[in-house]
Amino acid sequence: MSVPTKDEVNAVRASNRGRLRWVLATMALLTANRIRAEAAGAGTALPGGEPAGSDVFVTAREGLLRDKPSGASRIVGKLPGGSRVRLLKSGERYVRVEMEGGVGFLSRDSVCFFGPDERATAELLAAGRALSGSPPHRRLAVAFLLRGSERLRAGSPGNPAVEVLLGETAEALAAVGGPFPPGLSVAREPGPPPRWVYSGEAFRRALALTARAEGDEMARLRDRALAGAMRQQYPQTSITLMALWNETAAWLPLVESIREPVALCSAAERLGSASLALGRLLVATGHFQELDTLGRRVKEAGHRVRSVLPQETAGRKLTSRAAILAAMRGDGSPPFPQEARAKAGPKEVVARIEGELGRLSLTVETAVSGKTDGRLRMAAIPVLPVPGSLRVSPDGRSAAWLEIAGPSKLLPVIAPLDRSEPAREVAYLSSGRPLRDRGLEHVVASLSGYSKDGRRLGLSIEAWNDTPGPQPRYSVVAASTGRLIYETSTNRKRIQRLLD
Repeated sequence: MSVPTKDEVNAVRASNRGRLRWVLATMALLTANRIRAEAAGAGTALPGGEPAGSDVFVTAREGLLRDKPSGASRIVGKLPGGSRVRLLKSGERYVRVEMEGGVGFLSRDSVCFFGPDERATAELLAAGRALSGSPPHRRLAVAFLLRGSERLRAGSPGNPAVEVLLGETAEALAAVGGPFPPGLSVAREPGPPPRWVYSGEAFRRALALTARAEGDEMARLRDRALAGAMRQQYPQTSITLMALWNETAAWLPLVESIREPVALCSAAERLGSASLALGRLLVATGHFQELDTLGRRVKEAGHRVRSVLPQETAGRKLTSRAAILAAMRGDGSPPFPQEARAKAGPKEVVARIEGELGRLSLTVETAVSGKTDGRLRMAAIPVLPVPGSLRVSPDGRSAAWLEIAGPSKLLPVIAPLDRSEPAREVAYLSSGRPLRDRGLEHVVASLSGYSKDGRRLGLSIEAWNDTPGPQPRYSVVAASTGRLIYETSTNRKRIQRLLD
């Protein structure tokens, strides 16, 4: 990825500043013209065009509050961008404002104004809506929408569309860590890394406003509010078994019922993440019936998303995650203990993965003509093997299995049996495509088995970010070193010849 030049960075910043100036200038012109027209009709002169009591917002990164209307006067305070104060008196270069704790003067160049009437409220909301889609201006957009919501609720129950937009914009601002306008309710979640989370008050107000509403538009707003409120309840994928169980149980009915595209895509993404994390823990704790039920419901939910949103990738991504849940199940046996055998003449080698979760070990037992040399514990330490995935080479010199290395990654590992060395991921040993695939979000490997002489290991890997490709990538690696010998997506006959 190329690094942008200084000129390119400056061009982007200039474009962002231009967008902000255009939106605010347009709103200010409309407001000023309307106020002046009304004042002229009433025969009243307003020095700056803005009536006392107007909302004044700091549009600069920081507003300098002075004790007198002069650039040479003393600075008595600093207001962060997005701050709102009350206009006491307008002026040509400075305006006198009131805030909590006193009064002062702000430069007109660093602020914008919205009168106290209904039409100014509509203009305030329009400005917030226009800026909400621009990441550099989200702090100001949230400040406008937050005040617009307060104004609407002062004389009526409120507007659900405004509340949903406020919630989604505040959520997006919290996701990048702010900075936040004063008055926005956010909380800092412990890290690492620390995260900011919006409290979700606007989503809850929208849910209350749409509880008994009818019509498609209200239904879509309610879907977005439901998804937003759920994201605030679960700002990130849970960690513990019970928390993941509750989170998955909350996302599933939402994906099974809502239809609004943005909300449904968001809920499907979160369901997929939570279900994979839960599936891994279900394997570890031996809850296989629950894992089967989870995989079936996630698959059905994915099919529903595909039918509701056939042009989106969200449904295909969710069904592919259901396939990962099925792959975690392996052959249906427990993940440990499991064993694999290889026999060559009078010699028989038995490899076992046994022990307890967190203290698993790989052992090997060799018998010649019925006489065993005892069970040896190898240096390789399995973590969470896929049930039934353990393989031993025909010559008894190596073992391979699949590890559930993460919620979305089932990776092949290989370990020597003729010497005590740690197990290693095939991807790190082979380089090439297996190593590149490992960096993708989802990786599902399967073992094709060893060649007859035990010198080569066959495997296939499906790796993707959003949706899987048309077919997996097939590879053959050296059993002793993991070195990549051959890989292909189509020539399976050669793969088979190398394994014969």
